[in-house]
Amino acid sequence: MLKKLNLFICLLVLGCSCQTSNISEKADNALDGGRNFIENYHQGDMKMAHAYLVDDAKNQAYFDEMAKAFFELDKESRQQLRQSSIQINEVKTIDPKTTVIIYANSNDQIQRWIKVILTPDGWKVDLKYSYGPKL
Repeated sequence: MLKKLNLFICLLVLGCSCQTSNISEKADNALDGGRNFIENYHQGDMKMAHAYLVDDAKNQAYFDEMAKAFFELDKESRQQLRQSSIQINEVKTIDPKTTVIIYANSNDQIQRWIKVILTPDGWKVDLKYSYGPKL
């Protein structure tokens, strides 16, 4: 009986320690918000990437497209993306609450851009800019 109790306690402790926290840190600046979004996306952690996304229907639709595209990549391509580094080419401050980050990843060197805006929950990515007209 004591062995079963010890085994149960060990499994319980192990189970609790293996759970990852799904709470993201609040981004204190535009660069952190954008970088956290991009890094989590590249790692395939869509739950954490989503935490740095402006919460509205259009952003959700764009994010769903991005997530689908990521998971449609073959295993090798996803691994290459995970191992790529982010290269910030330019940070444009549009106003005190809006910043555009132009970046590429070391894997394909394609220039991309995201808009990061200040929200009550910290700096978050607005994907509507990435798919719409640029400032």
